[in-house]
Amino acid sequence: GTLVTPDTTDPLRRRLRHVVEEMAIASGVPVPEIYLLEQEAGINAFAAGYTPADAAVAVTQGALETLSRAELQGVIAHEFGHILNGDMRLNIRLMGVLFGILVLALLGRFLLSSARLSARRDGRGVLAIGLALVAVGYVGLFFGRLIQASVSRQREFLADASAVRFTREPSGIAGALKKIGAAGSGSVLT
Repeated sequence: GTLVTPDTTDPLRRRLRHVVEEMAIASGVPVPEIYLLEQEAGINAFAAGYTPADAAVAVTQGALETLSRAELQGVIAHEFGHILNGDMRLNIRLMGVLFGILVLALLGRFLLSSARLSARRDGRGVLAIGLALVAVGYVGLFFGRLIQASVSRQREFLADASAVRFTREPSGIAGALKKIGAAGSGSVLT
């Protein structure tokens, strides 16, 4: 993305910068770095970073050109909801746990392939451990992803509620979500 600086002269970028600064004041979060994804025509925005102090907000060109000011404000407020509620940190932790479970499955696969190559009698124990790790790893990964999806869905609802709280205008986020739904698969609010 391209950094949107405070001294930008482009009217759409200035509007974006003003909206982000307003939502920072409304949410009590420091103004994050703002990035514009110029090559993206879909309506999308996301927040990144581990804490509110190191957060960044990115918005697509499609969102900037398609959304009204109130809708853009709703989308940005939604992203500030993610920042304020610690969703970025939670997602990083969930990804870490899922990766750890995946490593168990991969270790099991490695042990299985090692046991197959070893024709010795003591390969049975390694084979059993490998099978157990593969089973635990992939079953754990399946349920971990279900939990992650459920948590993500709930955090999205919380971010929508935060957007309404910050803007005091439910029609902004509602209008943005309608446009995102109408735009199809290239547009998503995260």
